[in-house]
Amino acid sequence: MSQVIRISDKLYDRLKSHAEGFDTPANVIEKILNTYEAKGFEPIKQVEQIKEAVNLEIDYSGLSEEQFKKELINSKHCFVTRYYTNGSQDTKHWKAKKFTTESSVSSNLRSGLLRGWREKGIFKAELFF
Repeated sequence: MSQVIRISDKLYDRLKSHAEGFDTPANVIEKILNTYEAKGFEPIKQVEQIKEAVNLEIDYSGLSEEQFKKELINSKHCFVTRYYTNGSQDTKHWKAKKFTTESSVSSNLRSGLLRGWREKGIFKAELFF
């Protein structure tokens, strides 16, 4: 059974930029998932047993926070996938234009995209470029 997914025009344009020839949005999404999973990222397992966010895990794409910081300073942006205790997740684009060597990745996240993580039920964040 096919499902209908509503996405923004901006996200659709991003998908379209990865299409070749007769690719459909579904083909592009499948290619992205294949690449994502080939890099060692596994599908999220349901976390229904978690009732509240007690600890916040931050995954810097397998890098140390310092290594990730260097990459972030060069690229000036990354993506952050937030995982919630109710089993849902979302991905946000983090524009880090003013990020410097004196900035802290963790502190910036906790005061921005992860602000109120415990109350929002966020237990994990994965950062990637």
